[in-house]
Amino acid sequence: MRHYQYKPLEADEIRLLELQSGDFDAELKGSLLIFKLPEDDEPRCGHEILLMRDGGPDTPNAPNYDALSYTWGESARSRLFLNIMDDGKLSQMDIKPNLDGALRRLRQDIPHGESRMLWIDAICINQSDIPEKSTQIQKMAMIYNRAESVSVWLGGEDKDSNRAIEFIEKLLKLDDFDPLTRDPGAPAEWAALMNLMQRPWFNRRWIVQEISLARRATLFCGPQSVSWQDFSAAVSLFVSRYQDLRPLFQSSKDFQHHPNFLGEVDALGAKSLVDITNNLFRKSDEGVVLERLLSLEALISTMTAFEASSPHDTIYAVLWLAYDAEPDSKDSAAMCQDEVLRTPVQSPTIDMFPSQDEGVFRFGDDLVESPKSVTYRTPFPGRGANDSAPAPRAPAAQRRTGRTLLKPPTGPVRSFSARSASDRCLRIAENQFEDDPQPIVVDYEKEIYDVCRQFLEFAISRSKSLDIICQPWAPEPQRHEPQLPSWISQLSGAPFDKKPGQNCYGRVLADPLVGSSGHGPRNYNASGKTKIYPNKDFINGRTLLVTGFVLDAISVRKGPALEGIIPSSWLDLVGWSGPPDPVPDRFWRTLVADRGPGGHKYPPAYYPLACKWVFEQRSRRGNINTSELLTFGRCPSIAMEFLRRVQSVVWGRRLILTAGRRGSKQLLALAPAEVEEGDLICIIYGCSVPVVLRRRKKRKADDTPSLSREETSTSSLQDYSPRNQDQYSFVGQCYVHGMMAGEGFKHQREHGNKLKVFHLV
Repeated sequence: MRHYQYKPLEADEIRLLELQSGDFDAELKGSLLIFKLPEDDEPRCGHEILLMRDGGPDTPNAPNYDALSYTWGESARSRLFLNIMDDGKLSQMDIKPNLDGALRRLRQDIPHGESRMLWIDAICINQSDIPEKSTQIQKMAMIYNRAESVSVWLGGEDKDSNRAIEFIEKLLKLDDFDPLTRDPGAPAEWAALMNLMQRPWFNRRWIVQEISLARRATLFCGPQSVSWQDFSAAVSLFVSRYQDLRPLFQSSKDFQHHPNFLGEVDALGAKSLVDITNNLFRKSDEGVVLERLLSLEALISTMTAFEASSPHDTIYAVLWLAYDAEPDSKDSAAMCQDEVLRTPVQSPTIDMFPSQDEGVFRFGDDLVESPKSVTYRTPFPGRGANDSAPAPRAPAAQRRTGRTLLKPPTGPVRSFSARSASDRCLRIAENQFEDDPQPIVVDYEKEIYDVCRQFLEFAISRSKSLDIICQPWAPEPQRHEPQLPSWISQLSGAPFDKKPGQNCYGRVLADPLVGSSGHGPRNYNASGKTKIYPNKDFINGRTLLVTGFVLDAISVRKGPALEGIIPSSWLDLVGWSGPPDPVPDRFWRTLVADRGPGGHKYPPAYYPLACKWVFEQRSRRGNINTSELLTFGRCPSIAMEFLRRVQSVVWGRRLILTAGRRGSKQLLALAPAEVEEGDLICIIYGCSVPVVLRRRKKRKADDTPSLSREETSTSSLQDYSPRNQDQYSFVGQCYVHGMMAGEGFKHQREHGNKLKVFHLV
C-alpha cells in the first residue's frame, strides 16, 4: 500500500485527523483534513470563515477538535501504521508504539459509526518539511489553547496505575485525607500515586506549554482517566504532606521499613508542572489566556525538572509562555538609547553610540534565510498604541562611527551605601537605558553556546541583573561542540537528581542562594540596587564583562558537606567546642544562610535552640549526619525544620575563612566545593549574592581567538576585547556572613578595594 503524501498548507492553515471509531484491536483508520485556524478566538457574528485556495476549494474554519499531548517514545520493532483515506484512495502512515496506544485508547470513547477530530503533532505536521514545521510550531500555542480539550496520554496500564487513579478519588474527599496520611495500609496507594507522577510525560519540556494552555485537559493511563484539575489537586495534597508519610513507610515491611522511600517529592516534574501551570497565566472562565505572568528568565530558571530531546528546546519550548517573548511576523520596534550616557564617578564610565541599524530587526523572507528560523519579538512593557513614541536615535553618521568605551573611573573612587541607594545620579543614569533587548531568533542550526548567549543577552538586558549566572539552567553541549564558558551554569548543577538504581529523586547539591529569578523580591541584596555594568555589549565572543570589586580572598577551606554531613572541622574553624557552650551567632546563621524555611524570610528566633539540639547529637567523630537525623532519629519538629533548611544551604558546600586582606577582619563564608585557596570573593554589579572568581593567566596577543566578521565590524567589541586583560573563571555563588545586604560597599570604602572590570571566560 502506498505511503501517505502530504498536501501543502497555506500560512494560516492546519491539518486535523478525523479518527474513525472501531474496536480496540481493529486497524486504525482516519482522514487528514485541512482547515483554516482564524486569528480571532471565535468567528465574529457566528459566520463561517472561508479561505479561497488557489485553484482549489474553499477552506472552512476549523471545527471543534481535541489536541493530544504525549511522548513520542521509541520506534517499534515491527511496523505500526495508521490508514489514511485520501481522495477515495487508502494510504498508510507509520506511527510509533506510544501514539498507536493513545489512538486506540481515545477511539474507545468514540460512538460506533462516528468520528473525532484530533490535532497530533506527529501526524498533522509534515515532519520532513522544514518550512512547514517551522510555521506550524509557531501555531502550537494557539492550537492547544483553541482545542476544546487536551487529551494527555501517559501510557499503558501497569500494576499500579489503576490503583493510583482510584486513590486520587479518595484523596479529594477532604474528610478522609488526614486519616489516609496515618493509615498503616495506605503506603502502597501513596507509592502508586508516586509512580504515576514519574511517568515520562511529566518530564517533557514541551508539555508545560501544552497543558498550561489547555482549556480543559484529561489524563489517560491505560483504560483509566482523570481530569487534570483533579490530578493537580491530588498532587498538591500529596506534596503538602509527604514528609508526614515517612512513619508509614518506616513501619511497612513491604517497603523494607524505608522512611525515605518517596525521596524528594519536591523535585518531581509532576509537582513542578502543577506549580507552574497554576501561576503561569490569568485566564477567562472559558480558558482563554488573558495575561501571561512570568518572564522568560523566571521560566527558564524554574524549569530544571523538564527535559528536552533537543538542547535548543531548553529555550525554544517555553518562548510563547513568557510575557516578554511573543511570536510575531511584523517589524520589531527599534531599540533606542541616548547618544551619550555618562555615569557618576562611583561607576564605570561609558560612552556609547549604537552601530548602524543596531537593534532593528525585520521579519519576512528577505531576512529569514534558513527555513528553520522564526523570530520572536519583545513588546515594550506598558507602552500601548497610543503611548508616546520612542526617543529619537542618534544620527546615522554617529551610529556608523560611534564606539563604546568602558573603563574604570580615573578619579578617586567614592563608594556609596548600596543598602540605602542614596546616589540619585546613579539611579537616573541606569534608568535611561531601554528595557528592550534584541529579539530571540529560533534556529536549530545554531550551536548551543549561541542559543545560550542569545537567551542571556535577552534575560540580562531585561532584568539588568546577573543572578541568572548563578542558576543551573543550560543544557549540555553536543559532543562536537566546545564546552560552555564558566559563567553559563549547566543543569548538571541542579540541586536534585535521580538516585542510582532508584526511581526517586534525592538531593545532590545545595539550592541556589539567589532563589528563583523573577519570583518576588530577591533573597539577598549584596550588590545593593546596582545593575549590570556595562549595560550593553556585556558579552564579547565567549567572554562576559562584569564590573565590581574584590571583597577578599579565600585563606582557609574546610571539607565539603558531602551527602549533607557537616564535618567536625567546621566547628574548629569558628572556635566552638560544641554544646553546652552557646552556639556562635555567625555559625548558626551561616548554616542556614541567615534565612528561614524557603530562604525568603529572616530565620526564626528558635533556630539557635534547634542548632544546639542538633549538635548535641554528634557522632563520636564529631560529624553531623543531617539525613540520618531526619530519617532515623526521633527529631523534634523544630529541629527537623532547621535541618531541612541546613541541607538546602550546606549540601556539597565548604565552610571557608577569608584572608582579611588590607587590614580587614576575616570573613566566614559558604562556598562551592570546587573553591581553592587564593580564589577571590567578589561583589559584582547586578548580582544579589557574592561570587567566587578564579584568576587565570593573562591571554597573550597571539592566543586571542579570532573574531567573526560581524564581531570585528563593531568597534565597541574591539574596545572590550580581552586581549592582554586578566581573565577569570566563574567558580560559583557564595554566602558571606555579614556581607549579604550591601555591607560590601562599606567594606570597599574602608579598605580601598578598587572598582574594576572582570573578563569572565
